[in-house]
Amino acid sequence: MSFKETLDSAFAAPATNEKLKLLKCLKDVFPNSQHVAHVGRGDLLLAAYLKSVAIHVEVAHDEPTHSFFEWDVLGQGLNSQIYCGAIKFTYNGTDFTVYKVTFTKDRTIWQFFDFVFNAADDGAGRALLRAVYMWAGSLKDEIWVFQNGGWEKNAPLYQSIQLSNWENIVLENSFREGLRRDTKTFFANKEIYDSLDIAWKRGILLLGPPGNGKTETIKALLSESQQTTLYVKSFTAGFVRPENSIRAIFGHARRHSPCILVLEDLDTMITPQVRSYFLNEMDGLALNNGILTIATTNHPEDIDDAIINRPSRFDVKYTFDLPNATLRRDFALKWLSKIRARQESGVAKDSILTNDEEVARKVSEKTEGWSFAFLKELYVSDISLCVQPLTCFL
Repeated sequence: MSFKETLDSAFAAPATNEKLKLLKCLKDVFPNSQHVAHVGRGDLLLAAYLKSVAIHVEVAHDEPTHSFFEWDVLGQGLNSQIYCGAIKFTYNGTDFTVYKVTFTKDRTIWQFFDFVFNAADDGAGRALLRAVYMWAGSLKDEIWVFQNGGWEKNAPLYQSIQLSNWENIVLENSFREGLRRDTKTFFANKEIYDSLDIAWKRGILLLGPPGNGKTETIKALLSESQQTTLYVKSFTAGFVRPENSIRAIFGHARRHSPCILVLEDLDTMITPQVRSYFLNEMDGLALNNGILTIATTNHPEDIDDAIINRPSRFDVKYTFDLPNATLRRDFALKWLSKIRARQESGVAKDSILTNDEEVARKVSEKTEGWSFAFLKELYVSDISLCVQPLTCFL
């Protein structure tokens, strides 16, 4: 039986277990070879790993191969992705042929790999598979992001965090230093937690209306701490049950501790259906040692008191109110300084405004109730539009 006949046999008629049938058929095709199989719901990243260690890969054109092309948004090019077929390469002196089959079962996309090679035992195949797993699980200028029901590595968010700093954030000095202190001392004081026989975990909750710096503050904290970060965008996705997502999130955090677990817009995540699952993972039987959870909410009134008002879940809270006159003035001076720098470099048009202190004072007086996000839009508009909105405040 050939590989083509194996595919026909596995998918031409109803099958109770396509994965087992594929492996059994390939063993019939290559009865004297070693077989190391992998089955998963995501890409094994085998090709990416082999490329990272400079191993030449060839498509096995003597086998039926079906590929699709995907657009690489970052690289601005087409990438070929084998959907069903075989590749050949040599790894640590062993010649491998790897058969890949992608199929859908119970509304889930599965990927089947069979590493076929000639050796006395399957050790070479297991070693290669272990190396791929280890490489795939490590971060390379990336950050872990949970979305669509699973963990993904995200390079753009990592770059955004690395570019963040406190220079572009306007907060009261004591407020900012309290946040920095709470983050630094948690990771520095493991021995103190151990000596007191209490769990080495902590929760910080950032509250307040949108547009007042919660997200940018988190990015600055992450950039400064350089701790492993896990960023959660949603508990729900497609056919993945939210309680399974919550278990996967905290399980991943425990495996990567010490780490910072970020939960943005907690009020939209914690529904009555997932409340008990979240509480069990937050402070249940499983140990969350080394996990600093930082969460944000625009509507704390929508979150159960058992979550936000009980120590050991969120131990400290910081409220990001609408900026007062002093903060609005400081924010104005920062942006006016940016505008001046761009004018001097020729990037931005010249302004009829000459006294930054006077402009900042008048803007701060006339923008009570404005968030930092609205204030930012004012200055961005002044740079980019033909009409200069700042003149309206003079």
